[in-house]
Amino acid sequence: MSEDTVVKFSSAEVQLVLHATEGHDKVLAAVEKALSVPAASFGGEQSEGHYGNAIMLLGAVVSSSKEAGALASRIISALNHTDRQELTDHIEEYSDEKGNLYLRLDKQRLCQGKVSLAESDAVRVKFKPVHRYKPSSSLQSYRGLLSSIE
Repeated sequence: MSEDTVVKFSSAEVQLVLHATEGHDKVLAAVEKALSVPAASFGGEQSEGHYGNAIMLLGAVVSSSKEAGALASRIISALNHTDRQELTDHIEEYSDEKGNLYLRLDKQRLCQGKVSLAESDAVRVKFKPVHRYKPSSSLQSYRGLLSSIE
């Protein structure tokens, strides 16, 4: 990876919703194995779903710049070609005006040891870039990151 395609993140946030019917320990162990975010780092709160069902809202923060970058590389390198192409082609839809990068990963597939993008029932990962003063350059950097990891 050349120096101009290196994207540095200041931190990352990992969030997920666990339903009462899901094995909490199993899901957190799968997330830890796939993403290397320790299960013990997740904190959460009990809540109620749309139909009154019990859910747990869990979140963890990867506050080290080095670990956040490693997490991004780990996720992107684990994605299949189609998902990487989707990110590359539609990177604007995965980032905001501050240059934050948002990835939604399929929770069920993570439990199977596979990493793929998802729209619903997802593990949400938000990456905050180190430099926020040029969000438009973040998009180009993200494209470079996606194309450089194989």
